[in-house]
Amino acid sequence: MFRLGMLMVLAAAMPIEAQDSKDRPPVPLELRIVQAEGRDLVALPSSAGVPDVLQPASGQLAAYSFEAGSRRIHMVEFEGETFRAATPLEGSRSWIAFDPGRRAFASLLPSIRIELEPRPQLDAIASELGATGVTVFDSLGFAIIDLPEDLHPAEAVARVGDLPGEPRAAVRLRGPRIEWR
Repeated sequence: MFRLGMLMVLAAAMPIEAQDSKDRPPVPLELRIVQAEGRDLVALPSSAGVPDVLQPASGQLAAYSFEAGSRRIHMVEFEGETFRAATPLEGSRSWIAFDPGRRAFASLLPSIRIELEPRPQLDAIASELGATGVTVFDSLGFAIIDLPEDLHPAEAVARVGDLPGEPRAAVRLRGPRIEWR
């Protein structure tokens, strides 16, 4: 088991080292802590990069990402355990996050949630993000902003946080499929 883990870490570094280009140095993964459903998650980018380390509240977390055929493999090392997930190379299905509290991966939706208290300027937020749609749920106190295909939800949340008035935004998680009977 230990050797397999070591081989996977070495394989994670191979695609980076194989890029023999002086013009394109490896890019850090840029792990980001995002909020979803009242929990802190670590958003993993949808591109390969050099390993990155983040220090969430509960312990050190290291993440690696590399391409293997038509899939992207994400590996997270957290508190002595290694977790793996595979995603498509492109598109919204490639957006995932790691939940340290649950020790599991979660798939991100291509939209974000904006809290309506205090009342944000939804038109300005939608314009800044190039939103494809906005759905307001006044009675529930939030709005959903649909993102363009090329905007990662973690990046969208960071952009919203930089806007005047600092609106509160959170990523949304893809729920399990429901089997109707």
